[in-house]
Amino acid sequence: MHTMHPVLKRGGLFWDRDLLPPRAYEERFARIQAAIAARGDDAWLIFGDVERYGALAWFSNFLPRTRSAIALVPARGAPSLLISVGLRDVPAAKTLTWIDDVRPFTRLPRTLTGLIEEKGLASARVGLACVEELLSIKDWSEIEAALPSARFVTRTAEVAALRASKDDCEFAALRQAAEVVSGGLDLCAGLLKPGVNLRVALSRVERHVRAHAAEDARIMQAAGRHASIALRPLEDHELREGEVVMVYLAAEVQRYWAEEARTFVLGAASANMRRLADRATAALDAMTDLSAAGVAVDQIARAADAALETDHLRLSARGYGYGSGIGLDAGEAPSITGESGDVLPARAALALRVVAHETGAGIALARTLHLRDDGKHVFGRPSLLELP
Repeated sequence: MHTMHPVLKRGGLFWDRDLLPPRAYEERFARIQAAIAARGDDAWLIFGDVERYGALAWFSNFLPRTRSAIALVPARGAPSLLISVGLRDVPAAKTLTWIDDVRPFTRLPRTLTGLIEEKGLASARVGLACVEELLSIKDWSEIEAALPSARFVTRTAEVAALRASKDDCEFAALRQAAEVVSGGLDLCAGLLKPGVNLRVALSRVERHVRAHAAEDARIMQAAGRHASIALRPLEDHELREGEVVMVYLAAEVQRYWAEEARTFVLGAASANMRRLADRATAALDAMTDLSAAGVAVDQIARAADAALETDHLRLSARGYGYGSGIGLDAGEAPSITGESGDVLPARAALALRVVAHETGAGIALARTLHLRDDGKHVFGRPSLLELP
């Protein structure tokens, strides 16, 4: 689900080498070099910024705390990584990556073109992954003008295909992130009470995930009259008896994301609220049951539509999206929509959600799902909880 991203990453920014060992990145690097050679390219440029860093981090483990970074990956030989930091920050940055050649830049066009010329690639065929989507047109125009003999081709889809199926190390990292998220939402049962300030309560949830090394955390909520309107960022609101509180939490741990959502009632839920929760639960379960390698994404979305029963709920839920792939980016391909022609890849990781509103009520349920070789692994306990 799209949320506002921070300008500065803050949190447990380090490399857990037991969870994500260097050998995992060696294997991914070898796969990238094989793909470069298979397409007849001489090198690829892979770009990432503080918001969309997944392609870059997949093979480098590097996460820009601010601004951006770009890797030059040759068909043969070692890669280079350019990062938007000062020279004195390079030693700290190198603790986050296995790449040895890490260089700072202040003006990317000048530094990158110099690196390409240094590597003898000024007249080469170079693939671009996430460059055209994320790099400013001003910077890219300067790079193209400085390398008139180079041939550039788009390779974003090729890198996305390499990332779509998760390896065992990724599943371990994804599981850790999911457990941190569930642990944060578990606190809500003891925090959400009449008379409590909602911002204060959910700030303690964020403190929990930060204490468990989250590099980023996104919390959306809706309470009281807003439960029938939309999820919102944290805000001051004094909880009252009988109110519905919807809580969505996503967190990034060791670069990998997980999300979950639960809905709470401060007291007994109304018959209408239980009916809404039953429909949302049925939709979430239908998507979970259908999810498997090779299944069409639009079939999964249609199953959720059918379980929600009414056009009003379907329209509301579609506004948030039924989910997507999840991993090094909070939202990855494929998106769970009724218009998609995509199918689920093998060994996929998914975030599935049903968030919907109707007059006087709202429901938010979300879980993370891993399609491993040994079956489905479901994380999260999305439910409607009545709090005494």
